[in-house]
Amino acid sequence: MRVSRTCPACGYTADYATPRLADAHLPRHSCAKHRRGREQARRRTERLQARVKRECTHPQARHRHGTRAAYVKDRCRCPGCTAANTAASRTVTRERTYDRWHPYVDAGPVREHIAALRTAGIGVERIAQLAGLSLSHIRQLAQHGRGDAVPTQRVRPNTATRVLGIDIEDANRAPHSRVDATGTRRRLQALIAIGWPAELLADQLHRRPNTVHRSMTSASVTARTAHEVAGLYERLCNATPPRATSEQRAAADAARAHAAAQGWPPPLAWDDIDTDTSPSAPTAGPPQRNDIDEIAVERALAGDHISYDDLTAVEQQEVVRRLTARGASIRDIAAQLGTTKRTVSLRRASVGAA
Repeated sequence: MRVSRTCPACGYTADYATPRLADAHLPRHSCAKHRRGREQARRRTERLQARVKRECTHPQARHRHGTRAAYVKDRCRCPGCTAANTAASRTVTRERTYDRWHPYVDAGPVREHIAALRTAGIGVERIAQLAGLSLSHIRQLAQHGRGDAVPTQRVRPNTATRVLGIDIEDANRAPHSRVDATGTRRRLQALIAIGWPAELLADQLHRRPNTVHRSMTSASVTARTAHEVAGLYERLCNATPPRATSEQRAAADAARAHAAAQGWPPPLAWDDIDTDTSPSAPTAGPPQRNDIDEIAVERALAGDHISYDDLTAVEQQEVVRRLTARGASIRDIAAQLGTTKRTVSLRRASVGAA
């Protein structure tokens, strides 16, 4: 049974195994040392309580507590931010000791990429939004030494990674910027060609029918419209339009008839609906043998570097049939065989699997 003893002079308390050990060891403690320890603990507590916790007031950065950024930028001295700053300082010291401290990289490639993005129609405000950086920082990086301004020579690796990771594509443009309407127009026409009425497409896009018609006749559309139509096309290009009622069937038939009269191709007519100059037609290859090489079929099913063009017509049909029976989608089959979704769809239709 343990025995607890307290010094009446300084308040030092300790537990001992037996009374004899307590009587022997308690007088040996240092009252002065115990008082110094209590004073140090009191001062440490006061310093922690006196630290000012400041919230982030930046409109875009949104620094979080417990990070060095909040310690430096917001001058927050809460325990979490202080500990993060201490850990970062120790890391810097260790990396410098081993000559591995390289906090900056050349800003030239970053500046060139910003210039290419701006040439493609992606402005500095959109670049700052996509990179998660301040607008002033992007503007400073974009400078080429105009007047007395000195261009930025070095940037943090994290900053360079964020900016260089922005691709030049329509999805990264500002929502209200104008882009070429070819892909948007072709997607809407292709959906109408398989029976989706323009009114139903407008309802899916939460727009008015005349707005959809304007998108199909204009030379350019907004980036937001192009993005929304592309998403709608991905959802509906392999789906059947509703035909539950006589009105729905009539609307679908009328849409197909109108598309046929206008010469609008369906989705399967395009290999790349954005870049193809014209719809592609299926080509008839040379006569193929009718026997099936089971080894080639099994390798194709296993994804063992056998492409669609390496197989005969009957082997292609058999591979598509078996992959379809396993539940693979048109996109998965096309990716596995190294061909287009249109080719797979035509092959599935020929075996009655579509």
